Amino acid sequence: MKSYSCCGACTAVNWIICLLLFLASITSLVGVYRTHFSVGGMVFGSTASSLALLAFVVSLTLWSKWMCRCLCSKE
Repeated sequence: MKSYSCCGACTAVNWIICLLLFLASITSLVGVYRTHFSVGGMVFGSTASSLALLAFVVSLTLWSKWMCRCLCSKE
């Protein structure tokens, strides 16, 4: 296996990206809630709610992969 050595600046950038992806996941979760539970009650099947779900899944997937990159040791 390859050994990856990462400098301190690279590690800091990785954690900043991980934090930003976490915030994007939380924001997209709020978007899912707001589009599905609007003023008139629960709404399913609209374009906005479908896109909100897709945004949540994509941001959560990217965050989990980046979190693994930050935490998993590559020795």
